[in-house]
Amino acid sequence: QATAAAAPAVAAAPATAAAIARPVVRDAKDQLVEIKDMVGKGMVKSMTDALQVPYMALGEEIDLTGLLKLQKALKEHAVKKYGIKPSVTSFMIKAVSMALHEHPKINSKFGPTDANPPNYTVFGSHNICIAIDTPHGLVVPNIKDVGNLSVVEIQQEVSRLAVLAKDNKLGMNDIKGGTITLSNIGVIGTKDPRPILFDGQAVIGATGRTMILPRYNERMELEPRQIMNIRWVGDHRHIDGATLARFSNSFKRFLEEPGDWMLALR
Repeated sequence: QATAAAAPAVAAAPATAAAIARPVVRDAKDQLVEIKDMVGKGMVKSMTDALQVPYMALGEEIDLTGLLKLQKALKEHAVKKYGIKPSVTSFMIKAVSMALHEHPKINSKFGPTDANPPNYTVFGSHNICIAIDTPHGLVVPNIKDVGNLSVVEIQQEVSRLAVLAKDNKLGMNDIKGGTITLSNIGVIGTKDPRPILFDGQAVIGATGRTMILPRYNERMELEPRQIMNIRWVGDHRHIDGATLARFSNSFKRFLEEPGDWMLALR
Protein backbone atom coordinates (compact mmCIF):
# COMPACT_ATOMS: atom_id res chain seq x y z
CA GLN A 1 0.00 0.00 0.00
CA ALA A 2 1.44 3.34 -1.04
CA THR A 3 2.02 5.98 1.52
CA ALA A 4 1.73 9.73 0.91
CA ALA A 5 5.00 11.72 0.56
CA ALA A 6 5.93 13.74 3.59
CA ALA A 7 5.40 17.48 3.16
CA PRO A 8 8.64 19.53 3.23
CA ALA A 9 9.43 21.20 6.53
CA VAL A 10 8.65 24.91 6.66
CA ALA A 11 11.03 27.16 8.57
CA ALA A 12 9.43 28.94 11.40
CA ALA A 13 9.08 32.68 10.82
CA PRO A 14 11.09 34.88 13.19
CA ALA A 15 9.17 36.20 16.10
CA THR A 16 9.94 39.79 15.13
CA ALA A 17 11.19 41.23 11.81
CA ALA A 18 14.55 43.10 11.89
CA ALA A 19 14.06 46.85 11.90
CA ILE A 20 15.38 48.73 8.84
CA ALA A 21 18.23 51.07 9.82
CA ARG A 22 17.36 54.68 9.08
CA PRO A 23 19.57 57.76 9.41
CA VAL A 24 18.99 59.86 12.46
CA VAL A 25 17.08 62.98 11.56
CA ARG A 26 18.89 65.98 12.98
CA ASP A 27 17.08 69.18 13.70
CA ALA A 28 19.62 71.35 11.82
CA LYS A 29 19.02 75.06 11.62
CA ASP A 30 20.56 77.67 9.37
CA GLN A 31 22.75 80.15 11.19
CA LEU A 32 23.68 83.69 10.18
CA VAL A 33 27.27 84.45 11.20
CA GLU A 34 28.20 88.12 11.50
CA ILE A 35 31.85 89.08 11.05
CA LYS A 36 32.37 91.71 13.71
CA ASP A 37 36.05 91.43 14.70
CA MET A 38 38.54 93.86 13.17
CA VAL A 39 40.72 91.12 11.66
CA GLY A 40 37.74 89.47 9.98
CA LYS A 41 36.40 92.76 8.63
CA GLY A 42 39.86 93.63 7.35
CA MET A 43 40.11 90.30 5.54
CA VAL A 44 36.73 90.82 3.85
CA LYS A 45 37.76 94.26 2.60
CA SER A 46 41.23 93.15 1.53
CA MET A 47 39.99 90.15 -0.44
CA THR A 48 37.18 92.17 -2.07
CA ASP A 49 39.68 94.85 -3.12
CA ALA A 50 42.09 92.20 -4.44
CA LEU A 51 39.48 90.96 -6.91
CA GLN A 52 39.59 94.35 -8.63
CA VAL A 53 43.31 94.00 -9.43
CA PRO A 54 44.51 92.46 -12.72
CA TYR A 55 47.02 89.78 -11.78
CA MET A 56 49.31 87.19 -13.24
CA ALA A 57 50.45 83.91 -11.68
CA LEU A 58 53.30 81.50 -12.20
CA GLY A 59 54.36 78.30 -10.52
CA GLU A 60 57.68 76.67 -9.77
CA GLU A 61 59.03 73.39 -8.39
CA ILE A 62 61.71 73.64 -5.71
CA ASP A 63 64.03 70.86 -4.58
CA LEU A 64 64.41 71.22 -0.79
CA THR A 65 66.61 68.15 -0.29
CA GLY A 66 69.79 70.09 0.41
CA LEU A 67 68.10 72.69 2.60
CA LEU A 68 66.39 70.03 4.71
CA LYS A 69 69.75 68.33 5.26
CA LEU A 70 71.22 71.66 6.34
CA GLN A 71 68.31 72.33 8.68
CA LYS A 72 68.75 68.91 10.29
CA ALA A 73 72.49 69.43 10.69
CA LEU A 74 72.00 72.82 12.37
CA LYS A 75 69.13 71.76 14.64
CA GLU A 76 71.17 70.48 17.60
CA HIS A 77 73.55 73.45 17.53
CA ALA A 78 70.68 75.95 17.29
CA VAL A 79 68.90 74.39 20.26
CA LYS A 80 72.06 74.44 22.41
CA LYS A 81 73.09 77.99 21.52
CA TYR A 82 69.78 79.78 20.88
CA GLY A 83 67.13 77.52 22.41
CA ILE A 84 65.16 77.23 19.15
CA LYS A 85 64.82 74.94 16.14
CA PRO A 86 64.84 76.96 12.90
CA SER A 87 61.95 75.82 10.72
CA VAL A 88 61.93 75.54 6.95
CA THR A 89 59.51 78.48 6.96
CA SER A 90 62.17 80.70 8.55
CA PHE A 91 64.69 79.76 5.84
CA MET A 92 62.06 80.51 3.18
CA ILE A 93 61.28 83.91 4.71
CA LYS A 94 64.98 84.79 4.61
CA ALA A 95 65.19 83.54 1.01
CA VAL A 96 62.32 85.87 0.06
CA SER A 97 64.23 88.80 1.53
CA MET A 98 67.46 87.92 -0.29
CA ALA A 99 65.52 87.60 -3.54
CA LEU A 100 64.00 91.03 -2.87
CA HIS A 101 67.50 92.50 -2.62
CA GLU A 102 68.04 91.33 -6.19
CA HIS A 103 64.56 92.41 -7.39
CA PRO A 104 63.45 95.37 -5.22
CA LYS A 105 60.46 96.25 -7.43
CA ILE A 106 58.66 93.16 -6.10
CA ASN A 107 58.58 94.74 -2.62
CA SER A 108 55.99 97.34 -3.54
CA LYS A 109 52.39 98.50 -3.57
CA PHE A 110 50.46 100.21 -6.36
CA GLY A 111 49.16 103.68 -5.55
CA PRO A 112 45.59 105.02 -5.55
CA THR A 113 43.62 104.02 -8.65
CA ASP A 114 42.69 107.66 -9.34
CA ALA A 115 46.28 108.94 -9.17
CA ASN A 116 47.46 110.88 -12.23
CA PRO A 117 49.98 109.78 -13.27
CA PRO A 118 49.66 106.23 -11.87
CA ASN A 119 52.37 105.36 -9.33
CA TYR A 120 53.65 102.69 -7.01
CA THR A 121 55.86 102.69 -3.91
CA VAL A 122 58.93 100.47 -3.53
CA PHE A 123 59.58 99.84 0.17
CA GLY A 124 63.04 99.83 1.70
CA SER A 125 62.20 97.41 4.50
CA HIS A 126 61.21 93.81 3.87
CA ASN A 127 58.18 93.39 6.16
CA ILE A 128 57.18 89.85 5.25
CA CYS A 129 53.67 88.66 6.13
CA ILE A 130 53.07 85.06 7.17
CA ALA A 131 49.70 83.32 7.37
CA ILE A 132 48.98 81.70 10.76
CA ASP A 133 46.08 79.32 11.31
CA THR A 134 44.49 79.80 14.75
CA PRO A 135 41.33 78.73 16.59
CA HIS A 136 40.07 82.27 15.89
CA GLY A 137 40.65 82.01 12.14
CA LEU A 138 43.47 82.89 9.76
CA VAL A 139 45.62 85.89 10.70
CA VAL A 140 48.42 87.48 8.67
CA PRO A 141 50.95 89.35 10.83
CA ASN A 142 54.31 90.40 9.47
CA ILE A 143 57.94 90.16 10.47
CA LYS A 144 59.56 93.58 10.27
CA ASP A 145 62.81 94.36 8.43
CA VAL A 146 63.70 90.76 7.54
CA GLY A 147 66.66 92.02 5.51
CA ASN A 148 68.47 92.79 8.75
CA LEU A 149 67.48 89.60 10.60
CA SER A 150 69.23 86.24 10.79
CA VAL A 151 67.36 82.97 10.35
CA VAL A 152 67.50 82.54 14.14
CA GLU A 153 65.98 85.98 14.71
CA ILE A 154 63.30 85.26 12.10
CA GLN A 155 62.40 82.02 13.89
CA GLN A 156 62.15 83.90 17.18
CA GLU A 157 59.71 86.32 15.56
CA VAL A 158 57.70 83.50 13.95
CA SER A 159 57.38 81.83 17.37
CA ARG A 160 56.41 85.09 19.07
CA LEU A 161 53.73 85.90 16.50
CA ALA A 162 52.36 82.33 16.60
CA VAL A 163 51.88 82.49 20.38
CA LEU A 164 50.20 85.90 20.21
CA ALA A 165 47.98 84.76 17.33
CA LYS A 166 46.89 81.64 19.22
CA ASP A 167 45.98 83.75 22.26
CA ASN A 168 44.25 86.36 20.05
CA LYS A 169 46.64 89.04 21.31
CA LEU A 170 48.30 90.33 18.15
CA GLY A 171 48.81 94.09 18.18
CA MET A 172 48.15 96.46 15.30
CA ASN A 173 51.91 96.88 14.84
CA ASP A 174 52.10 93.13 14.20
CA ILE A 175 49.33 93.34 11.59
CA LYS A 176 50.08 96.59 9.76
CA GLY A 177 52.96 97.47 7.48
CA GLY A 178 53.44 94.26 5.49
CA THR A 179 55.09 94.60 2.08
CA ILE A 180 54.94 91.03 0.70
CA THR A 181 53.31 87.78 1.84
CA LEU A 182 54.48 84.16 2.02
CA SER A 183 51.90 81.55 3.00
CA ASN A 184 53.23 78.11 3.91
CA ILE A 185 49.79 76.52 3.56
CA GLY A 186 51.42 73.22 2.65
CA VAL A 187 51.98 72.39 6.32
CA ILE A 188 48.20 71.90 6.55
CA GLY A 189 48.00 69.87 3.38
CA THR A 190 47.88 70.92 -0.28
CA LYS A 191 50.41 70.50 -3.06
CA ASP A 192 49.54 73.34 -5.43
CA PRO A 193 47.98 76.36 -3.69
CA ARG A 194 46.68 79.39 -5.59
CA PRO A 195 46.80 82.53 -3.43
CA ILE A 196 45.04 85.87 -3.86
CA LEU A 197 46.81 89.23 -3.59
CA PHE A 198 46.69 90.62 -0.07
CA ASP A 199 46.55 94.13 1.41
CA GLY A 200 47.50 95.91 -1.81
CA GLN A 201 50.89 94.17 -1.96
CA ALA A 202 52.42 93.58 -5.37
CA VAL A 203 53.21 89.89 -4.79
CA ILE A 204 52.10 86.94 -2.68
CA GLY A 205 53.56 83.44 -2.64
CA ALA A 206 52.06 80.20 -1.33
CA THR A 207 53.91 76.92 -0.87
CA GLY A 208 52.57 73.38 -1.05
CA ARG A 209 53.51 70.38 1.04
CA THR A 210 56.91 68.74 0.62
CA MET A 211 56.71 65.47 -1.34
CA ILE A 212 59.28 62.74 -1.96
CA LEU A 213 59.36 62.32 -5.75
CA PRO A 214 61.72 60.69 -8.28
CA ARG A 215 63.97 63.12 -10.16
CA TYR A 216 66.94 62.69 -12.47
CA ASN A 217 70.40 63.62 -11.17
CA GLU A 218 73.40 64.82 -13.23
CA ARG A 219 74.12 61.24 -14.33
CA MET A 220 70.52 60.84 -15.54
CA GLU A 221 69.78 58.41 -12.73
CA LEU A 222 66.48 58.54 -10.87
CA GLU A 223 66.72 59.28 -7.16
CA PRO A 224 64.25 60.39 -4.47
CA ARG A 225 64.16 64.15 -3.88
CA GLN A 226 62.10 66.31 -1.52
CA ILE A 227 60.05 68.56 -3.77
CA MET A 228 57.82 71.54 -2.95
CA ASN A 229 55.63 73.55 -5.32
CA ILE A 230 55.23 77.30 -4.98
CA ARG A 231 52.79 79.63 -6.70
CA TRP A 232 53.47 83.36 -7.07
CA VAL A 233 50.75 85.90 -7.89
CA GLY A 234 51.65 89.46 -8.90
CA ASP A 235 49.88 92.78 -9.48
CA HIS A 236 50.01 92.97 -13.27
CA ARG A 237 49.58 96.75 -13.32
CA HIS A 238 53.28 97.25 -12.62
CA ILE A 239 54.79 93.75 -12.20
CA ASP A 240 55.33 92.02 -15.54
CA GLY A 241 55.86 88.31 -16.05
CA ALA A 242 59.59 88.56 -16.65
CA THR A 243 60.16 90.46 -13.39
CA LEU A 244 58.15 87.97 -11.36
CA ALA A 245 59.86 85.01 -13.04
CA ARG A 246 63.33 86.39 -12.27
CA PHE A 247 62.34 86.94 -8.64
CA SER A 248 61.04 83.37 -8.52
CA ASN A 249 64.31 82.10 -9.98
CA SER A 250 66.29 83.90 -7.28
CA PHE A 251 64.09 82.47 -4.53
CA LYS A 252 64.50 78.99 -6.02
CA ARG A 253 68.28 79.37 -6.24
CA PHE A 254 68.64 80.37 -2.60
CA LEU A 255 66.57 77.40 -1.40
CA GLU A 256 68.17 74.83 -3.71
CA GLU A 257 71.75 76.05 -3.19
CA PRO A 258 72.08 76.87 0.54
CA GLY A 259 75.82 77.39 0.05
CA ASP A 260 75.02 80.48 -2.00
CA TRP A 261 73.90 82.12 1.24
CA MET A 262 77.52 82.25 2.38
CA LEU A 263 78.19 84.59 -0.55
CA ALA A 264 74.94 86.58 -0.43
CA LEU A 265 74.48 87.29 3.28
CA ARG A 266 76.02 90.43 4.75
